[in-house]
Amino acid sequence: MGDNRRNNDAGAPDKTTEVREKVDQLKGIMQDNVKKILETHVTLESLENSSSSMSSQANKFLKQSVDLRRQIQCRNLKIKAICGTCVAALILYIAMPFIS
Repeated sequence: MGDNRRNNDAGAPDKTTEVREKVDQLKGIMQDNVKKILETHVTLESLENSSSSMSSQANKFLKQSVDLRRQIQCRNLKIKAICGTCVAALILYIAMPFIS
């Protein structure tokens, strides 16, 4: 029985060292995981900012496209009115000799 105690006592420092090594390994893994979480958080914030910026740019583009569409419709209406007036004046000019 005396040998058993000596073997247990002799094995104790090895087990302690082994446990400390495992704890250090786990500590390193946990630090790496925390570092990755923080990096992911920063990346997510960056993505949120980018998506917010893109959303506001898309809204601005939509507003500008609607304004441009209205401007083009207004120009087309003006051109049609001018062409109609020219055609009416031409018809009136041609018809004047027949009316008098």
